[in-house]
Amino acid sequence: MEGAMSLKRNIKLIKAHTVCSNMLFMLPVIVPYYNSIGLTFRDFLIGEAVFSASVLLCEVPSGWISDVWRRKTTLMIGALLFVGGCCGLMLANGFWAATFMQVIFGVSIALGSGTNTALLYDSLADAGREEEYRRIDGNRHGAGIYGTAVACMAGALLFAVDPKLPLLFDAVIMIIAMIIVACIDEPHRHKKSVERHMFHDMWMTMKYALSGHPEITGIIILSTVIFATTKLMLWAQQPFYMMIGVPVEWFGFILTAAYIIGGIAAQFGHCLEKRFGNRTALGFTAGTLVASCFLLVMLPPLWIAMPLFLTGTLTYAICSPRINNAINSRVGSERRATVLSTANLMVHFLFIPSSVLVGYLSEHGGIQLSLAWMGGQLLVLSALGLWLWSRQTIRSRVPA
Repeated sequence: MEGAMSLKRNIKLIKAHTVCSNMLFMLPVIVPYYNSIGLTFRDFLIGEAVFSASVLLCEVPSGWISDVWRRKTTLMIGALLFVGGCCGLMLANGFWAATFMQVIFGVSIALGSGTNTALLYDSLADAGREEEYRRIDGNRHGAGIYGTAVACMAGALLFAVDPKLPLLFDAVIMIIAMIIVACIDEPHRHKKSVERHMFHDMWMTMKYALSGHPEITGIIILSTVIFATTKLMLWAQQPFYMMIGVPVEWFGFILTAAYIIGGIAAQFGHCLEKRFGNRTALGFTAGTLVASCFLLVMLPPLWIAMPLFLTGTLTYAICSPRINNAINSRVGSERRATVLSTANLMVHFLFIPSSVLVGYLSEHGGIQLSLAWMGGQLLVLSALGLWLWSRQTIRSRVPA
């Protein structure tokens, strides 16, 4: 009875932490904020590339830390760094200061990457209820997206009062997230074999994920391309809407609507779990994103552009829990957070050169050229990923 109550409490607290950590008030107005301190969209994308490079360098080590240290400690350190990044960005007045804060944000995100999902899965595993992970994680993920939706609406309104207010609210909400994490009961580990040597274990885990286990390899390859594209589409929205004459004040409302729909999709996405396999669902998603990118090149009006950009939000909402579940169900708890971090690492590895190129193309050829390149890259790489996944699945005789 006590164990059941502890699990129920943990699920609620992990869900609350997800909501708080996803309430990014600066999200809908980050490009206008950069403009307010004298920086351009290209400067912002360079900062995003630096952010991704920081995550890339810290991703697997942070997963290793999460597997060896208490997961609560890892999450709290990450939240504290995020608060510091918000305060630093409020004081930044130029390119180098703003870019350095992106390094701080990158380390913070890396520490939380894979740790919260591993914490949830281990809590369920303690109670022998692993089969409920997909549904519960979908609800958690959906709640986080709802939190983002609320923050987007408020962030745009706060920005109109003072451009620094969204960052202040981001710092406060992350302090609340730290308090929530402190109240979580740390679940037991079923195995603990990753303490031999940090770099040895990281290397063995990456070999495990990317070569020794073909279905995990396929999931990582395809998810890398899809999620890198959804992130590029997220940042491309603001200059696109500026180009077609949408007022900046509307950005918060547009993103709020997108994230509410995405939250609903994440919350009920598990209902389609038995109808479509992982490869089929991700392949269909990739095709939809390719079509959206090419249609956006034609600069459609707002009422058409919004649903096309919405495909990126829906992709993130539906596919993220599915990918997490596919990895969690195939990897032991002793290296689960590390493998999840490896998957996220690959997304940043692709995003770094892509974001720099998108910024260059946007500055010299317009946002249409950037969208065309995004669609072409996704088409080629997702086709390659699906082909490899299909061949590996046949060889290993593992269902997709």
